[in-house]
Amino acid sequence: MTNQIVGVCRFSYLGDGGFNTSPKTREDQEALLYDQARMRRRFAFFETICLPSLAAQTDQEFTLVALIGDTMPYRFRRRLKDLMEPYPFLQVCTLEAAGPLNSTRRAFKRGWDRKSAFITGFRIDDDDAVANDYIERLRATADQLLSLGWADAENPAVIAYHRGIYWDMNDPKTPFYDFKEIQPLGLASAMITPVETQANIYRWNHRRLAAYARCWIDPTDLMFVRTLHGDNDSDRTIPPGAVPMPTPKGRRLLQERFGLDPARAMAVARRYVMRQGDRAEDDQDESETG
Repeated sequence: MTNQIVGVCRFSYLGDGGFNTSPKTREDQEALLYDQARMRRRFAFFETICLPSLAAQTDQEFTLVALIGDTMPYRFRRRLKDLMEPYPFLQVCTLEAAGPLNSTRRAFKRGWDRKSAFITGFRIDDDDAVANDYIERLRATADQLLSLGWADAENPAVIAYHRGIYWDMNDPKTPFYDFKEIQPLGLASAMITPVETQANIYRWNHRRLAAYARCWIDPTDLMFVRTLHGDNDSDRTIPPGAVPMPTPKGRRLLQERFGLDPARAMAVARRYVMRQGDRAEDDQDESETG
């Protein structure tokens, strides 16, 4: 039974819904979403955190689809497509505005190899990372669940890794925390579905997945890095019970477990993430210095 691993990253996709800070008009939404300074930060996170963690995977047989809107300015589309050369697993899918389920369903289908009967689809944000054996472990677990009949054409199944690192970029003194989620998190979770289906990992709020799909969960190893900063569309905070991690250990894990360059990643955090009151001044300084 053939199974393909496909991820979807909504890269500043302006769809119908799911945009928490939406102004009233579509023009205002586009102005906010495609602001030059904001897009500079989003590319910095994507190129420094998300893509390197996927490039470090021990299993490279997967596809990541970057879902973008058809109103995204050409210069940003070109920059994304240029990333497909150094990162051959990356595809860019351009769609008109649509609801979250319809748009992600089409994005997953865009990454389909036209051979596999099932897709194990994961979701990731442009500022997050997964452990370097995430794809390998995801495939092994998905294949086993399919062979056991625990996932089939009628019953989607979720694979969720619950332990990871929270990285508070606003706190340079204690940035890293070790935490085990008590419910599935969108990050490091995937759903096994047949290709022709309406369901995928974006179908339900990740906190409610266990109410709608069979869930296989693993809280043992560090499997994700979730960043916190002022650009988060969701209200991310360090959760209660998270255990502070010594910064040298956090830096070492960024490199050894997630394939990141810790010096570069932390430099990006220092440059682009700061208290909201400081950001406008920084962006103005950058525009003036070119």
